[in-house]
Amino acid sequence: MRAIYLSPDEADTPPPPFRTGEAGTLDIDESGGLETRSEVLLSANTVHALLGHGVVDELNALPIEGRIGSGLDALIPPSVLDAARSIFYEADRCTYGGRWEFVVDQSGAQGGVEYRVHVDNREYQAGLARLQYLSTLAGHQGLAVWIRI
Repeated sequence: MRAIYLSPDEADTPPPPFRTGEAGTLDIDESGGLETRSEVLLSANTVHALLGHGVVDELNALPIEGRIGSGLDALIPPSVLDAARSIFYEADRCTYGGRWEFVVDQSGAQGGVEYRVHVDNREYQAGLARLQYLSTLAGHQGLAVWIRI
């Protein structure tokens, strides 16, 4: 099977089947209107590390609205932000000193193609730090966090 790796210079605008994501805050104003802000762009490196390390599964086990990883927005309500932030901190702690590589997708039978990402830990940790900051900021302001992967 032939392996195709995500190139570091493609991390922000990757070819399929590699994916990116984003996250931000969500505020409901007094009239019931929604105000969203995109505050964190998640590179393909970060997205596939979140998926590969099980962070997305842990977040989806929380009482959130929607499903992270579906390609649609999922909402992390204010009441769950402390638990989400703990997941981000634990994920950050677990990455030190390791070399990580994940299969993103496979196509074809014998002689097919396997799409892989070799995780750039520094970039992944920066992405986790942005998610930690976003969840802390939202928690202090009583806002929800939305995430799309």
